[in-house]
Amino acid sequence: MTDPVNDRLDTMQRIELASGVEIELHPAGPVVRAKAWLIDLLWMGAAYAIGSIAAGLIGALVGAEGYSGLMALFMFFMSWGYRVLYERLKGATPGKKSCGLRVVMTDGGPVTWTAAILRNLLRVADFLPAAYVTGLMSCLLSRRFQRLGDLVADTMVVYSHPRAMAVSLMPDGAWTEAVRPSVALTKEERVAVIRYNERLPMWSQGRREELAAQLEPLTGATGAEGVRRLAGIGFWLRDS
Repeated sequence: MTDPVNDRLDTMQRIELASGVEIELHPAGPVVRAKAWLIDLLWMGAAYAIGSIAAGLIGALVGAEGYSGLMALFMFFMSWGYRVLYERLKGATPGKKSCGLRVVMTDGGPVTWTAAILRNLLRVADFLPAAYVTGLMSCLLSRRFQRLGDLVADTMVVYSHPRAMAVSLMPDGAWTEAVRPSVALTKEERVAVIRYNERLPMWSQGRREELAAQLEPLTGATGAEGVRRLAGIGFWLRDS
């Protein structure tokens, strides 16, 4: 019996590229994105402080008008260029990178200049009426957690390494080592086990155990131990 609530939490997006290769992306929700935004705010605050000192030193040489002009250019860049450059050239701002996130096109490709500019210009609309209320509502109503800027630019924010999350979110926080399966598995079975691992972070413990119980003949266990053993097999298959 499936759990409709937990099924909705499985937000993994499967995308087939033009080459026929299939990839999976895990969209990031508003909570972790808010954390990344706060970290970026701290980065920008530090940059403002350093920029003000540098502009002051230069202003002492070129005069007050030169100082005002430099500060105006610097503030314009930090307000509009900081995120655009980082997202286009690095795929993520320092805040997003520290949270394991990156910005991609909805087809899984790197962000284009046009998309990076559009999604950041529309932060003004996402902020309305205050405190990013519109952006939050847009994220909650979108399966890909896209704010208005993402919808217009055709972008999404995803986890950079969704597989690594499965290790830290194992039952009881236990570390699971790679385990070679005791029997030979078909290609379809190998893919199913690997995808089980990829989705572990998005399921409740009950859902994990329910699915792992179906493979008791392979793992020889049920409950939390069955999940742990199945995850270990998944890690081995992923890296073999």
